[in-house]
Parts: sequence; structure tokens; C-alpha cells
Amino acid sequence: MFFGALDAQDWQSVRYWKPQAYGVNRDCAAVLTTAGSLTRFLERHYGIQLNVKLHDQFVDCVTAHEAQLLKCAEGDSALRRQVSLMHRGSVMFDAESVLPLDGLPASLMEELQAGQRPLGNLLLDRGLSLARSDLSVAQVETERAPDARWARRSVLRSPSGARALVVELFHPEMWKRIDASARRYCS
Repeated sequence: MFFGALDAQDWQSVRYWKPQAYGVNRDCAAVLTTAGSLTRFLERHYGIQLNVKLHDQFVDCVTAHEAQLLKCAEGDSALRRQVSLMHRGSVMFDAESVLPLDGLPASLMEELQAGQRPLGNLLLDRGLSLARSDLSVAQVETERAPDARWARRSVLRSPSGARALVVELFHPEMWKRIDASARRYCS
């Protein structure tokens, strides 16, 4: 994975996670637990417009852990997409998506390969409603981020059969922007 072995992290279902126990404020908890498109949520609630910076995209095999979450077979072919979501030149979060090729429309594959837009927006703009399941959060340390950062993991499913495991790792800059935006809207 883009982030390392995140399957070894202590993922907590948002159903049982208590943000206040970790000192996570209401706005940050809302970001971590939103069940719809995260990019649309950030645009609407905090005025944060995100651009995609594509790092890598390739066909890969689904790991055992990913297969369990995606309800597919280990070793199935999948598109692995690794991006950073940027706001005004700063990385807000990194994301890795694993999309099994079985059930992935060819036209969506082309748009994904262009690497210009966030996955959730691509699906929603195509008229595909999204269902997010297995939404979990973890406080993680990785080689890329030695300081503990919040991450979230979920599975997106659309009625068309397209599905994706999405892991997002948030950078400290994200929370600074959220706090600044929240203060601006509350003033």
C-alpha cells in the first residue's frame, strides 16, 4: 500500500469510536465520519476546494485483507490509485483506492486513468449513488508520516457494481484549514 501496512492498524468502526476520548473536536470528527463524498463535504461545509495530484495508478492484485473488505477473491485484478488531495498547493490528505476490475465500467476506468478528479466526485457525477460501508478510523504512524495522524478506511459501492476500498491519511494542514474555516464561519 501507498502508506505501508495499514491493515495492521487498530481500526475502529465509527459506530463505536468516541472522538472526545481522543481529543478530536466536532469539526474534525465530522470530516472523519462523513459517509458521503468527502470532497463534496469539504467544499460545502468548509469551502475547501481540492485538486488531485496523481502519484501512481496501476493494475494490481487484491490482497487477502482487501479481498475480505471488498467481498472479492484474493488475487483478483484491481486498479490501484494513489493520489494526494491538495488545497492551494498544500496536501490535505493522501488517498489510496483499490477498485476491482470486475464490474468497473470502461468509461469510468478511462476517467480514473486521466487522474484529474477525486473518485467520489467521478462516481457521483456519473449519476452513481454511493453507499459507504465499513467506515473506520485509526490514529496511525507510517514511514511517510512518523507523527501520529488520523486515517479513515471505507468501502464505496455503487448500484452499477463498481466498488472501491478507499484509505485516506490526513495531514496536519487539513486540521489547520478546518479550524480556520470553522472560526471564519462562526464569526
